[in-house]
Amino acid sequence: MRSGHQQNPMKKNHKNGYTLVELLAVMIILVAVGTIISSILVSVLRASNKSTNTETVRRNGNSAIAQMSKMISYAQSFNGVYDEIAQQWTDCVDSFPTTKYYDLKITSFDYDTTTFICADSKIASQSSEGNTIYLVDPSLDVTCYFNCTQESAAAPAKIDIFLDIKTNSSGLFSESQAGTNGIDFETSVIIKNSASR
Repeated sequence: MRSGHQQNPMKKNHKNGYTLVELLAVMIILVAVGTIISSILVSVLRASNKSTNTETVRRNGNSAIAQMSKMISYAQSFNGVYDEIAQQWTDCVDSFPTTKYYDLKITSFDYDTTTFICADSKIASQSSEGNTIYLVDPSLDVTCYFNCTQESAAAPAKIDIFLDIKTNSSGLFSESQAGTNGIDFETSVIIKNSASR
């Protein structure tokens, strides 16, 4: 008989811990779950950004259209539109309905002259004192113009206002833009006081 303790060859020596295969499997599962969560978060943020930009554009466009319509409609007199070819202010009597004008001038009942100016991707109103107020947030990109028709010098002028507004974003995703071509706003205004130039 042998004295001492003899190890059974069938019995393996187990240490507490994880094998390399088990660690790799857990890492693959964590990467997969992380990728899924990241893609969901990116989608939610993109949709939220698009919704916010669209709402900002709509709010600014509706406000600008309403303000211009009210001021033009209730002006004391219509001073004309600026003809860039002739480089002078003119009424709308001989104007083609499709001619685009980028400056329009009115006189309000407090005898202040207001000029609406579409230039440099902005739209602004400028008073006779030189005060300029942007009608749309200057961070937005605006394309605007006016059409003008008038049957005779005694008839009221009909002004068509056209705005195309989009976000001026350099984001990587298309959702950062409020539509590829922006959002269009348009309205027609007939000047209630027919005392033209």
